[in-house]
Amino acid sequence: MQDAQWWYANSRQSEGPVDLAGLRRLQQDGTVTARTLVWREGMPSWRPLAELDPSVAAAEPVAPSPEPAAATAVAVADRADPYRAPATAPIATPAAGLDGDMALYAAVVGGNFPIYRQRWRLDQGVADGRGTWHWPAFLIGVIWMAYRRMYRLAAIWAGTLVFFSIAEMLLGVPEGLSVIITLGLNTTAALYANRWYLAHCQREIARARAQAGGDEARLHSVLAARGDTHAPAAAMVAIVVVAVILVAQGLAG
Repeated sequence: MQDAQWWYANSRQSEGPVDLAGLRRLQQDGTVTARTLVWREGMPSWRPLAELDPSVAAAEPVAPSPEPAAATAVAVADRADPYRAPATAPIATPAAGLDGDMALYAAVVGGNFPIYRQRWRLDQGVADGRGTWHWPAFLIGVIWMAYRRMYRLAAIWAGTLVFFSIAEMLLGVPEGLSVIITLGLNTTAALYANRWYLAHCQREIARARAQAGGDEARLHSVLAARGDTHAPAAAMVAIVVVAVILVAQGLAG
């Protein structure tokens, strides 16, 4: 169907819509590849382009099984933000259309799973976040860690930042060198963030499996409860960071 409207995922967000001819042009210029996640209205979840018809498509994907009327209504209502449509539809699990380990990763990550699915190269049969960049970790590292429920890592990273700040003050490090050190720490966080988050999710999956035993429904329920994001924790950390900065400026002044 030539008039179908497609959305495709880039490294940070969804793009589109484009028609089939536009999707082919994006393939030709390299913007869209076989591993790019794509979605159109009527599909139950985002899927790599390679999983669709080889012409990619020059034909439509196999029609999904009928969904409940409520789920269809949500998907249509959320058309302005289709990147989240599969995750917000009221279906049995947050990992609709997925199975095996992929469904477990989707359950623990939550709404932004298509992004991390690409960063972790899960469609290549491996789980590896090396060689990727994470802007939130570069800009607001500790806050992002708390937002993603990585509380222990957030505490360790906050301690590291405090240690370097105190050491710089005691040693009288010049301001220019202090800026370079800060950029180095932020760059380290950005380069390792996807690997850290992958390891965190794998630990959560292992703990949930131990807790749920062989009960698949309980396993997904535990992951949904312990995963996704936690905005209040991020807000609390942000307040603490601002307070520490103000106190430091007061002492310096």
